[in-house]
Amino acid sequence: MALILSERLTRRLIDMPRAIRVVEGIFRDRAAGKVQGLPRRRIKSSRKQLNLMAAWHAGWDLICLRAYMMPTNTITLYSGRSGAIQAIMIATYLSSLRTGAASGVAAKYLAPPEARVLGIIGPGWQATFQVEAIVHSCQIKQVLVFGRNPRQRKDFIREMGKRLSVKFKESSSPEEIEAESDIVVVATDSSTPLIDGSRIRDEVLVISMGANQAVKHEVSGDLIRRMELVVTDDLPTAQNDSGDLIAACQAGIVRWEDVIPLEKIVAEGAPQPRPKKILFQSNGIADEDLAVARYVWNQARRSHHQPK
Repeated sequence: MALILSERLTRRLIDMPRAIRVVEGIFRDRAAGKVQGLPRRRIKSSRKQLNLMAAWHAGWDLICLRAYMMPTNTITLYSGRSGAIQAIMIATYLSSLRTGAASGVAAKYLAPPEARVLGIIGPGWQATFQVEAIVHSCQIKQVLVFGRNPRQRKDFIREMGKRLSVKFKESSSPEEIEAESDIVVVATDSSTPLIDGSRIRDEVLVISMGANQAVKHEVSGDLIRRMELVVTDDLPTAQNDSGDLIAACQAGIVRWEDVIPLEKIVAEGAPQPRPKKILFQSNGIADEDLAVARYVWNQARRSHHQPK
């Protein structure tokens, strides 16, 4: 019998530290050739757009289908052997959790060794997961926050300050975030670049996770030109969806063959000597959904939770 799992239940069954571990594991399995993924596809209706992506894990013989059309967001797990539905989950929390966890994995392998200051541009819903993941993965002491809305900045700092034992501080501009941060996360829905890299530190990890459509842009070509290493969660997805990388490749700033998939870093480690300036472009992929959904499904079965 398929389990129907509410968002409230999924919150009880998985937290950020566990999500980071299972997402790291799925990237290791990708490197070993155990996972096949279907990049995001979109179907437009009169007013809304349905987004679809899928992944299969050979060892588990599970297929994950993620489908979302705002405000609806679901993950369905299928048995690869029988085709039966194993679970259907409301994925609003899970999808944001796994996106944060992917940044946590990237930071674990790619952040400067002495990274202590995290800068966040765009203090919205997704930023809460980004900050939590990176604080768990690195020895962050201070989080700098910039957003155009002062009230939103203050609310974000107040709420996150209750959850994490690090110092939070408002920043006055994206330029200040660039100049003072060891790790910079851009978590927006901007259509124009917000940072150009002119003030970034000598050693830095930049994470862009909002520019997951060709029309979206968070970092400029000049910033990408300054990077010594560019990493993404999935190359075929980036070639369709990563607005910043698509524009940079079209301009001859970077070549797709030079963009490194995150699973290679997880399997082999960052190149040595470590590149000083690194960009991680996160698009969000079904492999990550599969990792967290399988964990939640297993926990629900073991705990004998009934659908709610």
